Amino acid sequence: MISRVNIHLTHQEDALQQRADWFRAQAGCAQLLCAAKQPDADLPVLRITRSRSELAWNQECLRFHPSLALLRVMNVSQGQPDRFLQATQLRPGDTCLDLTLGLATDALVAAWTVGEAGRVIGVERSPLLGALVREGLSVLAEAQVPVVKNACKQRAWMALRQAASRIAVIWAEHGAYLAEQAADAVDVVYFDPMFRHTRKQSSAIRPLYDWAELSELQEEAVRQACRVARRRVVMKERKGSGQFARLGFTVSSGGKYSEVDFGVIEVHSCNR
Repeated sequence: MISRVNIHLTHQEDALQQRADWFRAQAGCAQLLCAAKQPDADLPVLRITRSRSELAWNQECLRFHPSLALLRVMNVSQGQPDRFLQATQLRPGDTCLDLTLGLATDALVAAWTVGEAGRVIGVERSPLLGALVREGLSVLAEAQVPVVKNACKQRAWMALRQAASRIAVIWAEHGAYLAEQAADAVDVVYFDPMFRHTRKQSSAIRPLYDWAELSELQEEAVRQACRVARRRVVMKERKGSGQFARLGFTVSSGGKYSEVDFGVIEVHSCNR
């Protein structure tokens, strides 16, 4: 895990300085962010621009953007299946606990699905990644919906704007967080452990590897998830992964040509 990060403001303006101060005030970030006048060229950078914030290192750049969630909401709205939603079986009014938030793509789709009466809790172990996503969701929730000719895309933008406000971002290690939760606290618990064997193949998620927790999911975390979930626990992993059998997940059907699968544990089958 990264231990120190430079802050770089592209313009010396009060608005950008206020955003830098906001990042420093986020849980877990103060001890990471360097305020030195002469930045260490070997350290990663939190770059704050007039239009966005981004994490840059090793010629990779990580920023929040809802584009993949937008496409998925459009597809579902037009009757196409979404394997995450098929696996989680989320319903309006549900509470979904996403224990590996990442860039919140699945969390946004979940928040759209559970609607105004539902909520999504996103847990992220990396404090800076969590702060980056928290800022991005806040901006999205307040952003003016872009005017586009495609009516379905326009509706999807409006839906995601509303969904962003229903996601609570928490900085924590998921095992410790689960242990503190009451039994039957949420409807669905979701894990998306990083695909430890796809770093070179997947350009879409490669920048996350410098910031995310890469250790494999532990049996105790799954046991606790079964205690906390009312209906089901879901895990996303690479196709053919031995993690499904090791942790007691049943692989859901579908995704013949996909590189990933979803495993499901029905809570009534868990050993509580």
